[in-house]
Amino acid sequence: MTPPKKAAKKATEKIIKHHPEHHQSSDLRRAYEHMSRVGILQKSLKLSDAKVVTALATLARQHLENGRNQEAADLLKGAEHLSFAALADQESKKVQLSVELVQSITGHFNELTQRAEKHWKECEEGPDVLTVIFKSSLKNAIKALKHGAYHEALELARAAESLADVKRQGPHKQKRSKKAPKPTAL
Repeated sequence: MTPPKKAAKKATEKIIKHHPEHHQSSDLRRAYEHMSRVGILQKSLKLSDAKVVTALATLARQHLENGRNQEAADLLKGAEHLSFAALADQESKKVQLSVELVQSITGHFNELTQRAEKHWKECEEGPDVLTVIFKSSLKNAIKALKHGAYHEALELARAAESLADVKRQGPHKQKRSKKAPKPTAL
Protein backbone atom coordinates (compact mmCIF):
# COMPACT_ATOMS: atom_id res chain seq x y z
CA MET A 1 0.00 0.00 0.00
CA THR A 2 1.26 3.47 -0.87
CA PRO A 3 1.92 5.74 2.10
CA PRO A 4 -0.60 8.64 2.30
CA LYS A 5 2.01 11.34 1.61
CA LYS A 6 3.25 9.56 -1.55
CA ALA A 7 -0.31 8.97 -2.76
CA ALA A 8 -1.19 12.63 -2.24
CA LYS A 9 1.95 13.74 -4.05
CA LYS A 10 1.21 11.39 -6.97
CA ALA A 11 -2.37 12.65 -7.21
CA THR A 12 -1.18 16.27 -7.18
CA GLU A 13 1.39 15.60 -9.91
CA LYS A 14 -1.28 13.88 -12.02
CA ILE A 15 -3.63 16.85 -11.66
CA ILE A 16 -0.84 19.29 -12.59
CA LYS A 17 0.12 17.26 -15.67
CA HIS A 18 -3.46 17.26 -16.96
CA HIS A 19 -4.16 20.89 -16.15
CA PRO A 20 -4.47 23.12 -19.25
CA GLU A 21 -2.09 25.74 -17.82
CA HIS A 22 0.59 23.06 -17.48
CA HIS A 23 0.21 22.19 -21.16
CA GLN A 24 0.28 25.86 -22.17
CA SER A 25 3.56 26.48 -20.32
CA SER A 26 5.01 23.19 -21.57
CA ASP A 27 4.07 24.09 -25.14
CA LEU A 28 5.53 27.56 -24.71
CA ARG A 29 8.80 25.99 -23.55
CA ARG A 30 8.74 23.61 -26.52
CA ALA A 31 8.17 26.54 -28.88
CA TYR A 32 11.11 28.38 -27.30
CA GLU A 33 13.40 25.36 -27.69
CA HIS A 34 12.39 24.72 -31.31
CA MET A 35 12.73 28.45 -32.12
CA SER A 36 16.28 28.42 -30.75
CA ARG A 37 17.28 25.36 -32.75
CA VAL A 38 15.64 26.69 -35.92
CA GLY A 39 17.55 29.96 -35.49
CA ILE A 40 20.83 28.08 -35.26
CA LEU A 41 20.07 25.80 -38.21
CA GLN A 42 18.74 28.62 -40.37
CA LYS A 43 22.20 30.20 -40.54
CA SER A 44 23.40 27.21 -42.56
CA LEU A 45 20.48 27.01 -44.99
CA LYS A 46 20.39 28.10 -48.61
CA LEU A 47 18.21 31.15 -49.18
CA SER A 48 15.38 29.16 -50.79
CA ASP A 49 15.22 26.77 -47.83
CA ALA A 50 15.53 29.60 -45.31
CA LYS A 51 12.46 31.31 -46.83
CA VAL A 52 10.30 28.27 -46.10
CA VAL A 53 11.61 27.98 -42.54
CA THR A 54 11.10 31.72 -42.02
CA ALA A 55 7.49 31.45 -43.25
CA LEU A 56 6.78 28.75 -40.66
CA ALA A 57 8.56 30.71 -37.92
CA THR A 58 6.50 33.79 -38.76
CA LEU A 59 3.30 31.77 -38.61
CA ALA A 60 4.45 30.31 -35.27
CA ARG A 61 5.01 33.81 -33.86
CA GLN A 62 1.46 34.73 -34.86
CA HIS A 63 0.16 31.68 -33.02
CA LEU A 64 2.21 32.57 -29.94
CA GLU A 65 0.75 36.08 -29.97
CA ASN A 66 -2.73 34.53 -30.04
CA GLY A 67 -1.94 32.16 -27.16
CA ARG A 68 -1.88 29.07 -29.39
CA ASN A 69 1.34 27.68 -27.93
CA GLN A 70 0.84 24.07 -29.01
CA GLU A 71 0.35 25.02 -32.65
CA ALA A 72 3.35 27.35 -32.49
CA ALA A 73 5.52 24.58 -31.05
CA ASP A 74 4.40 22.15 -33.75
CA LEU A 75 5.03 24.69 -36.52
CA LEU A 76 8.54 25.24 -35.21
CA LYS A 77 9.06 21.51 -34.87
CA GLY A 78 8.15 21.21 -38.56
CA ALA A 79 10.54 24.05 -39.40
CA GLU A 80 13.29 22.25 -37.50
CA HIS A 81 12.69 19.01 -39.42
CA LEU A 82 12.66 20.92 -42.73
CA SER A 83 15.99 22.50 -41.76
CA PHE A 84 17.54 19.12 -41.04
CA ALA A 85 16.16 17.75 -44.30
CA ALA A 86 17.70 20.64 -46.23
CA LEU A 87 21.03 20.07 -44.51
CA ALA A 88 20.96 16.30 -44.94
CA ASP A 89 24.24 15.06 -46.24
CA GLN A 90 23.95 13.84 -49.80
CA GLU A 91 26.86 11.52 -49.04
CA SER A 92 24.47 9.47 -46.91
CA LYS A 93 23.12 7.98 -50.15
CA LYS A 94 26.49 6.29 -50.67
CA VAL A 95 26.41 4.51 -47.31
CA GLN A 96 25.44 0.87 -47.56
CA LEU A 97 22.56 0.02 -45.24
CA SER A 98 21.46 -3.43 -44.21
CA VAL A 99 18.21 -4.78 -45.61
CA GLU A 100 16.83 -4.86 -42.06
CA LEU A 101 17.60 -1.16 -41.52
CA VAL A 102 16.09 -0.15 -44.87
CA GLN A 103 12.94 -2.12 -44.04
CA SER A 104 12.72 -0.44 -40.63
CA ILE A 105 13.23 3.01 -42.16
CA THR A 106 10.64 2.33 -44.85
CA GLY A 107 8.14 1.05 -42.29
CA HIS A 108 8.59 4.11 -40.08
CA PHE A 109 8.42 6.39 -43.12
CA ASN A 110 5.10 4.81 -44.14
CA GLU A 111 3.72 5.27 -40.61
CA LEU A 112 4.72 8.95 -40.58
CA THR A 113 3.31 9.74 -44.01
CA GLN A 114 0.07 7.82 -43.44
CA ARG A 115 -0.48 9.61 -40.14
CA ALA A 116 0.29 12.97 -41.76
CA GLU A 117 -2.09 12.33 -44.65
CA LYS A 118 -4.84 11.10 -42.31
CA HIS A 119 -4.56 14.12 -40.02
CA TRP A 120 -4.42 16.48 -42.98
CA LYS A 121 -7.55 15.01 -44.60
CA GLU A 122 -9.50 15.39 -41.34
CA CYS A 123 -9.42 19.16 -41.77
CA GLU A 124 -10.64 21.67 -44.28
CA GLU A 125 -8.02 22.69 -46.80
CA GLY A 126 -7.23 26.17 -47.99
CA PRO A 127 -4.69 27.81 -50.27
CA ASP A 128 -2.37 28.96 -47.50
CA VAL A 129 1.34 28.75 -46.77
CA LEU A 130 0.83 25.73 -44.51
CA THR A 131 -0.85 23.78 -47.32
CA VAL A 132 1.90 24.61 -49.80
CA ILE A 133 4.67 23.57 -47.42
CA PHE A 134 2.83 20.43 -46.25
CA LYS A 135 2.20 19.15 -49.78
CA SER A 136 5.73 19.97 -50.90
CA SER A 137 7.24 18.26 -47.85
CA LEU A 138 5.23 15.11 -48.44
CA LYS A 139 5.98 15.03 -52.17
CA ASN A 140 9.70 15.59 -51.61
CA ALA A 141 9.79 13.01 -48.80
CA ILE A 142 8.49 10.35 -51.19
CA LYS A 143 10.98 11.42 -53.84
CA ALA A 144 13.89 11.32 -51.35
CA LEU A 145 12.92 7.83 -50.18
CA LYS A 146 12.84 6.57 -53.79
CA HIS A 147 16.35 7.97 -54.32
CA GLY A 148 17.71 6.36 -51.17
CA ALA A 149 18.12 9.64 -49.25
CA TYR A 150 16.67 8.05 -46.12
CA HIS A 151 17.64 10.72 -43.60
CA GLU A 152 16.17 13.47 -45.75
CA ALA A 153 13.03 11.41 -46.41
CA LEU A 154 12.40 10.81 -42.71
CA GLU A 155 12.97 14.47 -41.79
CA LEU A 156 10.56 15.63 -44.52
CA ALA A 157 7.97 13.07 -43.40
CA ARG A 158 8.33 14.26 -39.78
CA ALA A 159 7.91 17.85 -40.96
CA ALA A 160 4.72 16.93 -42.83
CA GLU A 161 3.39 15.14 -39.76
CA SER A 162 4.10 18.16 -37.55
CA LEU A 163 2.33 20.48 -39.98
CA ALA A 164 -0.65 18.11 -40.20
CA ASP A 165 -0.86 18.14 -36.40
CA VAL A 166 -1.05 21.94 -36.46
CA LYS A 167 -3.92 21.84 -38.91
CA ARG A 168 -5.72 19.12 -36.96
CA GLN A 169 -5.60 21.00 -33.65
CA GLY A 170 -8.45 23.25 -34.61
CA PRO A 171 -9.57 26.28 -36.54
CA HIS A 172 -6.75 28.62 -37.37
CA LYS A 173 -6.60 32.31 -37.97
CA GLN A 174 -3.77 31.92 -40.46
CA LYS A 175 -3.22 34.75 -42.84
CA ARG A 176 -3.74 33.74 -46.42
CA SER A 177 -0.71 34.27 -48.56
CA LYS A 178 -0.87 34.70 -52.31
CA LYS A 179 2.90 34.48 -52.47
CA ALA A 180 3.49 31.38 -50.38
CA PRO A 181 7.14 30.37 -50.65
CA LYS A 182 7.55 27.10 -52.52
CA PRO A 183 10.22 24.86 -51.06
CA THR A 184 12.63 24.34 -53.92
CA ALA A 185 15.43 22.31 -52.42
CA LEU A 186 13.28 20.43 -49.99
